[in-house]
Amino acid sequence: MPKDPSAQGDAQETATLEGLLVRAYQPAVRLRIALSSNHAGANVTRLLSPGTPLIVGRAPAVGLRIDDPTLSREHARFLLSGSRVLVEDLGSKNGLFFAGSRVARAELTIGDELVLGGVALQVQALDAQGGSLGLIREELIRYHVEEELTRARQFRRPFALLLVRVLSQGGAATPEWEDGAWIEAVRGHLRPVDHLALYGSSALEVLLAETGAEEAQRIARAMTAPRAGGGSPLLVGLALYPGSGGTADELFEAAREAAHRASPEHPVESGPAHLPAREQGPEGAIIAGQAMLPLLETVASVGPSRIPVILHGETGAGKEVLAQLIHESGPRKGRRIVRVNCGAIPKDLVESTLFGHERGAFTGALQQQKGVFEEADGGTVFLDEIGELPPAAQASLLRVLEVGAFNRVGSSREIQVDVRIVAATHRDLEAMVEAGTFRSDLYYRLSGVVIEIPPLRERQDELEPLARRFLQAANKANGRRVEGLSPETLALLEAYSWPGNVRELRNVIERAVVVTQGALIGPEDLPARVRTGGRGPEAVASKASAPGAPEPEQAREKVDRFEARMLEEALAATGWNRAEAARKLGMPVRTLSYRLKVLGVKKPQ
Repeated sequence: MPKDPSAQGDAQETATLEGLLVRAYQPAVRLRIALSSNHAGANVTRLLSPGTPLIVGRAPAVGLRIDDPTLSREHARFLLSGSRVLVEDLGSKNGLFFAGSRVARAELTIGDELVLGGVALQVQALDAQGGSLGLIREELIRYHVEEELTRARQFRRPFALLLVRVLSQGGAATPEWEDGAWIEAVRGHLRPVDHLALYGSSALEVLLAETGAEEAQRIARAMTAPRAGGGSPLLVGLALYPGSGGTADELFEAAREAAHRASPEHPVESGPAHLPAREQGPEGAIIAGQAMLPLLETVASVGPSRIPVILHGETGAGKEVLAQLIHESGPRKGRRIVRVNCGAIPKDLVESTLFGHERGAFTGALQQQKGVFEEADGGTVFLDEIGELPPAAQASLLRVLEVGAFNRVGSSREIQVDVRIVAATHRDLEAMVEAGTFRSDLYYRLSGVVIEIPPLRERQDELEPLARRFLQAANKANGRRVEGLSPETLALLEAYSWPGNVRELRNVIERAVVVTQGALIGPEDLPARVRTGGRGPEAVASKASAPGAPEPEQAREKVDRFEARMLEEALAATGWNRAEAARKLGMPVRTLSYRLKVLGVKKPQ
């Protein structure tokens, strides 16, 4: 029986390809990985076998033959290792392009697309019937979440982020699900506008666009319901906007934390809600470098007093940790510190959340409810994102600061409290005062002491010890035994600007612990934005890129073109009836109209 032509060739060449991987990545759940090309109106898909090279070109004997004049006879060689694909140019005339740059070799993952000459190929994960599982690369989930955040803020609509994981039996998935059937099962509960990406080897990140709490819970419960064909149980961590957070980092963190808590007895867990107040515990000893030492001295001096404090700094810089430290440095440390995210509370519920309400005070007020200030009596209230408070709540807060009293919504009875207020914001409150959007008298009352927290990029000496602490925590939470970070990884972490600060670092390290299959976290375990210094997934290309290569094509542009084409096809199929097209796509008409405007899609003349 003749050998597969794609498996023939010099053994040394195969070894060279394998050497391109820092280490093999062998996921716990096996997936059917294939190369797919839609060339000249015909879709061609070829499965990749682990360790067996596949050659693409025009020659009749290659593993994937595509009759296109821009291809060389043997254009490129592909090698599958786990769920990663190594591609190498075989000296072709028209080259190999990845992320817009000509490269000699590259490392690809599910959802990646590259161009050989004039032919586009995509790496896909297939279901049992040979169809695509619909996975996108992990970095694009973040892009879609950021986009959904923008839309949600404009239209005041919720959405949900899920982390779905397989509960393995003895460290391995059951045979029924090893081929990715669990991913197919999850995909079956989603709409065309939803997105999912592989997170590690046995978990999925799922974005449910414009989905409220009740519907998200229903979908999550359906995903975790026992299946007739058996298979490992699925567990879901659920984060909701705005309840679980107001930024992408907060939502990802909430979904992952909830997934860690999920169990067979409680297969669906929700992320920590920011709407009701919640107590925060310390996360261990503070790691402080030279830039933070003066701040800690200030904290030590103001801790014993009751003077209000404003913590000012970028999102994720550590404001909540410092608030906790201020609370624990004073005489109130034995009482509660209650945190509330002012930016995550719907405007019509702000005063009820802060000050409580009486039964019947408004529609839905079925019983008397204490507010944040009553719960924190004798302790500390941490008002995160204080700049988001609406004017009416600002006036009520000012009264609490001045006389130590307030009224529940729907009550005329005055309630006295003794609380210490620590506020935090990333916004310029002085500029807001000048613009008239924040009360000057409230600002002067709150700003007894203002502490400026430097961003992580200005605290380089903290980065390595923070990363190692987060690695230990991620090992414990995920049942892993990753020993540390490689020197190359640490260099990349130090070169990155960390716009999401400490929170982003924590999320990156946890992801790396989940993804890595070695003793040390390597560069390939980091998200593309970190590996490329923040230039995003479109900049991930081989270091062997040709000198003077063109700037990488923006991943956002590629995604937008794909979405525009999908919307145009749905509208064309319905005679440009927006209501019918929206129903076909599984999205509200308002969202369809918004995306048409953003993408510049217009009905043909």
